[in-house]
Amino acid sequence: MSMTDREFGYMSTFLLKSSGIVVPKDKMYLLRSRLQPLLRKHKIESLDSLAKAVRSNEMGALAHEVVDAMTTNETLFFRDQYPYEALKTLVFPEIVHSKGVGKGINIWSAASSRGQEAISIMLTALESVPQADRRIHILGTDLSDEALAYATAALYTQMEVQRGMPVKMLVRFFNQEGSNWRIRPELQVMMKFKKGNLVSDQLAGTVRGHGPFDVVFLRNVLIYFTVEERKRVIDRIAANMIKGGYLITGATEVAQGVRSQWEMVSFKNKRLWKLL
Repeated sequence: MSMTDREFGYMSTFLLKSSGIVVPKDKMYLLRSRLQPLLRKHKIESLDSLAKAVRSNEMGALAHEVVDAMTTNETLFFRDQYPYEALKTLVFPEIVHSKGVGKGINIWSAASSRGQEAISIMLTALESVPQADRRIHILGTDLSDEALAYATAALYTQMEVQRGMPVKMLVRFFNQEGSNWRIRPELQVMMKFKKGNLVSDQLAGTVRGHGPFDVVFLRNVLIYFTVEERKRVIDRIAANMIKGGYLITGATEVAQGVRSQWEMVSFKNKRLWKLL
């Protein structure tokens, strides 16, 4: 299913200004694959018709659903492993040593999707930080209402927990509900989820009261932005971190801001970033 150049151009511009996502013409397949369910749901005959409907009311429910569909990414527990190994063996020990016993540790999952990343961070902390249940505070932000509702419920299917969750952790930290699994309620309070747009100057207001952050996860997100927008996002992140705090990006992503400066820290041939 194709789109006219006019409607594709409009949809690309709409997504860029509303979410920061860049959809070049050679990525038309992303629009087709992610928006097809919306066409079926609302009985809309084509992507062109969908674009025209969004154009008529950019603040309406359908426009929000389009952004949701384009920004919700599939994820899994303990994705890529090394970020959580780095937390356990490098980052958390350093923070605990510098802060002293009993001080709170603030962590931000800046593109939290359905909550698997935040839970993976929390479980790593529970196994490596003394008094983690009282010291660790995790904020997850995302642009997708659907993803945030899912993360807040913290209820996962059998298939989802099989994707990365060790069985010992599953049994220890989750309660089974039928064929699904929910994080234990006394642990769920360690996490808060809020709607947050990384490309908006309103982001500081969203995270106020939850930081400044000792650790920020911003993984596999920057690749969707323009080069200049990436720098602005990095600066917004840095403005809400403590000096010496760690930023964990995707394996190929680079922390480069306009105003913020970062030191690259190598961990098992992967790069972490420390705010100078």
